[in-house]
Amino acid sequence: MSTEEIVRLGFNHSDIRRARRCCLRRLSRGTYLVSRVCDLDFHRPLWASIDEQIHQAFIEHGDNRDEINNLNASVMAHFAQRSDRRTDDSKPNPPAEVFSHISAALIHNLPISHPVTHQVEVVRPGINRKFKTIHVRGNVIPKEHRTTIDGAEVTTLERTLIDVARSYNLDVSVPMIDDALHRKLTTKENILATLDRCVEKRNVKKTRLAIDLADSLRESPAEAVAAVRFYEHGITGLEPQVTFRADSLNRDIRVDFCHQRARLIVEIDGIGKLYLGSGVPRQELEEERRREQWLRDRGWRVIRISWKELFEEAKFEEILRAIRCSQRAHA
Repeated sequence: MSTEEIVRLGFNHSDIRRARRCCLRRLSRGTYLVSRVCDLDFHRPLWASIDEQIHQAFIEHGDNRDEINNLNASVMAHFAQRSDRRTDDSKPNPPAEVFSHISAALIHNLPISHPVTHQVEVVRPGINRKFKTIHVRGNVIPKEHRTTIDGAEVTTLERTLIDVARSYNLDVSVPMIDDALHRKLTTKENILATLDRCVEKRNVKKTRLAIDLADSLRESPAEAVAAVRFYEHGITGLEPQVTFRADSLNRDIRVDFCHQRARLIVEIDGIGKLYLGSGVPRQELEEERRREQWLRDRGWRVIRISWKELFEEAKFEEILRAIRCSQRAHA
């Protein structure tokens, strides 16, 4: 909601400041987010659409997802502001721009593995400038690298993947490419063909590495981040998404990564993983315990990596030691 919209609902600026301590969150100058339904009837006009189930409440998870959701809301707010200016004859038309990088990734519904920026990212030809809430790049985006989604001009999926890989670390770009390949939205060949047609040649080697490391078999950003860590630590031989038939459990067991020669299984516990499936964490934990015991009973070593541990060294050093011990035993 814009300041003007809130004022039209009967609030003055003092009311807005007080509401920000309750159910209203400021995204950027003049733009607000209604985060929840509160107990104050005076605030009903703010959250009436949520109460009437026209819109959904802004869900807070208490982890990295909140920051990403805030950025997504900022991107949508920026687009809404530009749309309002284009339809308001009393205001000058906004400058031509294209959503790019992380903002374009959000519009394409690509996963953001972890927060790397709080700014809306756009391209305006010939302008390079960072503001508090927006990062403007002066890249040249060819017409064939632009598309329109819900009225917003945005870089194409392939160009978005390339721009993110060029500008951000592998643990941000590889999960996005994995997801696009897994959902069959594009192919490595299409991404590489788009890269060859880019005017900008910065960090081409880094971009090609991200494309090379991507794998359509991986099913989550956490698994993709783990694969990047394996590469960074020189860990090889771990196959993604290997399936075992467990007749005693009357089911198939699929593991995140398997090193056949080292008899090693690596399982990645991403954010919220145990709330998938049945929706009952205790039941999910019991299922995990049974399948893990089945593997151990057959001589497999299982190493679990939590989301937090993906950004630490210890678990990957443990994996390296396990593989090297196996190699010495075989020798």
